[in-house]
Amino acid sequence: MPSVYVRLNMGVSECLEFYTSQAPNARTHTVDGRSIIFPRRLLRNMVDSNGIHGLFRITYNDQGQFVSIERVST
Repeated sequence: MPSVYVRLNMGVSECLEFYTSQAPNARTHTVDGRSIIFPRRLLRNMVDSNGIHGLFRITYNDQGQFVSIERVST
């Protein structure tokens, strides 16, 4: 299955937008420089008291649908 790696460093106030924003998607860059867009809801379980910080792997199936997200390192 295809996967991409993204480094996220977001404070608590930025993470609150996941719950209050009308925008359903987040935009970031992979570690190899590609721009990606994915649903903000995928990150809700990754928020802790400091926000979201670390390297994450997002895995998709062969049709490009989300399968999983996992923290790889902090």
